[in-house]
Amino acid sequence: MKHKLLPLAFVLLLSGCSFEKSHRSNADDIRCQSPQPEYTEETEVINGYEPKNYERVKGMWLSYIDLAPMLSCENAEDLEAVFGEACRNISELGCNTVYVHVRPFGDAAYTSSLYPPSSYVGGDYDPLEVICEKAHEYGLSVHAWINPLRLQSADVLSQYDDYATAEWFKSADERVRYVEGDEHLWLDPAFPEVRDLVADGAAEIAENYDIDGIHYDDYFYPTTEPEFDAQCYSEYGGGKSLSEWRTENITKMCREIYSSVKAVDERIEVSISPQGNIENNKEKLYADVESWCSSDGHCDRIIPQIYFGYENPVKPFISTLEEWQDIRTNEKVRLTIGLAPYKIGNEDEFTDNTGIIASQIEDSKARQGISLYSYGSLFGENKDESRIIYERELIRKALENY
Repeated sequence: MKHKLLPLAFVLLLSGCSFEKSHRSNADDIRCQSPQPEYTEETEVINGYEPKNYERVKGMWLSYIDLAPMLSCENAEDLEAVFGEACRNISELGCNTVYVHVRPFGDAAYTSSLYPPSSYVGGDYDPLEVICEKAHEYGLSVHAWINPLRLQSADVLSQYDDYATAEWFKSADERVRYVEGDEHLWLDPAFPEVRDLVADGAAEIAENYDIDGIHYDDYFYPTTEPEFDAQCYSEYGGGKSLSEWRTENITKMCREIYSSVKAVDERIEVSISPQGNIENNKEKLYADVESWCSSDGHCDRIIPQIYFGYENPVKPFISTLEEWQDIRTNEKVRLTIGLAPYKIGNEDEFTDNTGIIASQIEDSKARQGISLYSYGSLFGENKDESRIIYERELIRKALENY
């Protein structure tokens, strides 16, 4: 097998060795090997800021789980310090882009007139303003990560007024739905008003902050059960099958997000991160990823979550990588590969062998980037464990040559 994976036993032999945290003076050189694209059309610069993105992304996802302890800071100065440390870690690893989870549950970790404020924010300041400024100091491109349809729980949403999601919920409007077994409420993308809210929310961030991109992941339809939108489908299905109709609704939402952001500044990148399993996207989430990868107007970058090992019995990494390459027929849509360092210590293949993520970075070289999920898996509570230190060093070396 060509992948140079090391068995865990070998790592245990190295457990007495010291892998010092890198403070490389050439960290910028590692991060900036991926050039920024040249823009051929003049576009008005919003608020004096020109979005800067890397054609070849070396990204890191910071989920709301990663951000929650940072956002709990009581003031902007404290957030600058802790988020600055995260930026330094990410930069020294060799990354050039961060996907920052600013709206995980229909809430806003930023100043918004459309969505209720996030309960994770611990003080009277604007976190996204701090995040953009600090990340840009480290040369990191900042992409605001939103979940378009997932909302807070009923208990939380009921506390708010003057927001569309709260008003819909309180009036038992079908635009907000329950899903069995899920504590969170969900928006129904079949309604034009819902799609407008989601698109306007993306534009609001693009207009008000020095972001470089808008990003969203695989939280599309939360269920395949017909009861979720049975009445709406009976009224507006138009003779289409339920699957066709739901797929059309998600496609409309994606196109509206894209056009709303591009109306603010066409240089702001729009990216989508669907599941790595192409069939699941189509059959369970109603996400037409083949269309997004082959036509214009949905996204600038697709980042499938290929969170599979080389020996996965259903979706082995290499063949899944090739499947995505095959459906990406539109050269204007960049293909970046989502990888899963969080599986180290949580799944047998990633635990019993070392260097899987580093090898997958190497195997993704023919694509337009990689992104790592997530920050906490490499720099969280276990950051000082010898195994994680060793894996980080392998990843850093792989990114240095990416």
